[in-house]
Amino acid sequence: MKILLIHSDGVEVHKNKEATANPQEFDKDVISMEGLVLVAYVSVEDQDTYDIDVISKQGADVIENAILSITGFPERIRQKNEETREHNRKIEQGKLKGNTRELKELILEHTQYRVDKVLVYPWAHLSKFLSNSPKAMDVCPRIANILEERGIEANYSPFGWYKSFKINCLGHELAEMYRDVKLYIQPEEHLETAKFKVISSEGNLYDIQFDSQGGYKGVAQIEDKDFDLFLRSELGSREVNKEGEEPPHIKAMKEFELVDFEPNTDSGNLRWYTKGVIMKNLIKQYIEDSLIDFGAVLVDTPIMYTVKNDKLTAQTARFPARTYWVESGRNRYLLRFAGDFLQFDMFSEMNLRPEYFPLRVYEWEQYDFRREQEGELTGLRRLRGFVMPDFHTLCKDLPSSVKEFKKQYDLDKSLMEDLGLKSYIIFRTTEKFFKDNKEWIVELVKKEKQPALLELWEDRYYYFILKFERAVLSAQNKSATLATIQIDVESSLEFIEQDGKKRQKYNISFKDIDGEIKHPIILHNAPAGGLERIIWGLLESAERNIEKIVPGFETWLSPIQVRILTISEDQNSYAEQILEELNNAGYRTDFDDRDETLGKKIRRAEIDWIPYTIIIGDKEQENKTISIRKRLINQEFKSKKRTSQQINNIKLEDLLNMLGEETSNYPKYKLPKPFRRFSTKIYFRK
Repeated sequence: MKILLIHSDGVEVHKNKEATANPQEFDKDVISMEGLVLVAYVSVEDQDTYDIDVISKQGADVIENAILSITGFPERIRQKNEETREHNRKIEQGKLKGNTRELKELILEHTQYRVDKVLVYPWAHLSKFLSNSPKAMDVCPRIANILEERGIEANYSPFGWYKSFKINCLGHELAEMYRDVKLYIQPEEHLETAKFKVISSEGNLYDIQFDSQGGYKGVAQIEDKDFDLFLRSELGSREVNKEGEEPPHIKAMKEFELVDFEPNTDSGNLRWYTKGVIMKNLIKQYIEDSLIDFGAVLVDTPIMYTVKNDKLTAQTARFPARTYWVESGRNRYLLRFAGDFLQFDMFSEMNLRPEYFPLRVYEWEQYDFRREQEGELTGLRRLRGFVMPDFHTLCKDLPSSVKEFKKQYDLDKSLMEDLGLKSYIIFRTTEKFFKDNKEWIVELVKKEKQPALLELWEDRYYYFILKFERAVLSAQNKSATLATIQIDVESSLEFIEQDGKKRQKYNISFKDIDGEIKHPIILHNAPAGGLERIIWGLLESAERNIEKIVPGFETWLSPIQVRILTISEDQNSYAEQILEELNNAGYRTDFDDRDETLGKKIRRAEIDWIPYTIIIGDKEQENKTISIRKRLINQEFKSKKRTSQQINNIKLEDLLNMLGEETSNYPKYKLPKPFRRFSTKIYFRK
């Protein structure tokens, strides 16, 4: 819905001639409204008529807020001027440095900043994407009725007529306003009634202590300091938020030349450099291979979809994300912010059979979009354009969905560990579901050998009955969810009852062996989380533990797996042979062929977190051997903060065996030729 608001001194609307075959009733020849009138020109768009009660209320809210803005404007100016006078007094008294400020003056007398009446006027010219539903003409009368019920005198101009009108715009600071109103159907989260507990690593339940203002205080029985910081972040403590401090991963992602900000696009969309692309594609292949082995089938759906399909609109309007729109001729499309919509519509068109279940469907969503607020964008942690590995599973019933949940829980745990990420776990569910399923939930926590956060609701407020999350804690003690699994008991239904009315859902159904038509339970799973957030977690975790754990990417994931160093140019020919052999074997290897001391080359390899560094001198060249420094990635520092293990005079075959053991069952990816030597290496940043 688009709304243009004009504050006018009186309004007249004259009926001329019918403009449509079925116009609304227009009793009078003239609508005349005296006094100060707020005229709301309204365009009802394609998505709005999914629920005209909701969009009419939203329109009335916008108009009422506009009235409050106009009537409260003189007082806001008065308060601002009081602040200005106080500022100027301090400057005159020498208490402040700087220049005095000018007082603001109202354009009109303050008595003109009021609204006596409202006229709601259907106005097609604000949008190209008007609804063609007959229900659209009822929106303006409903907005007027809602305003009347709130004690605001309101009228509407009937739809379907050619009309002439007279308005006299008052021309003050808020006399002209424009609002874009998106249909929003979202039940309020029951956070005020939620209960938070901790499940200990032994399986005991403990209450979380809060202060009189509701702030987190602690859990007496839990002594894990990092888990305490995780709880502080999750439960809203301000102690761990360091406002204005740049997250460490931003510096690291630039210095490693993985990924960077792109100034020529919308904020929150990134450019990827060669080493970042290597990591991106390795993670993609690794997750995809893992899910194929798990039993998933693959799909790929478009990144945009129409809002004229009620099944899609029903979920879009409930999803609490900001949306991007694209136009194509007379149609508009929404850029997806998840893969659910077109995947679920596809499921609804399938001839599902009981023997399909559990039906596991995986999509590598190369692009998803959420128009987050500017201040919410934080490097790789929160973006507007991102990559989401998305995994959905159709299960026959709730018991089988619980069985499948346990398997996917173990799968996600394995994926996170293989990526080298330490995670904290959260279960969010209803009190009844937890009571009925407490035993196996507690057993999962005990297997982790670390405590978990438990959030309990009185009732289900969203589509899932259980939501599980794996979160990572940043260097600044801020948590962010990576992997998540949800048990969805709603989306497959034909409709749901909400606010006293039936709302369309996807109607995903199958005929069971007993002949009954049934709706499956859907598991939503983001295995290991969004791609950018995985790399965020790796970089932030490394910085967080920089004093106690050797930083680095797992060998299979490292952009450069092996680096060759020579003591002098005399060994360069031998180094080139090894370089070719290792790259031909599928291991990303480069050669530091700079004219630098060995010490400087070793320090460079340390800075670059190279898993295996080969050192070649005269002795190695003569014996056709190599010496290596094996980086102790993700191991605790020992004495003198040693980062590597030295292994001298071994055969290249021995190194190939070591690499094979570390990287078996993981994908391989070639290193582009310019990156194989420092003398030809490409640098993207100045």
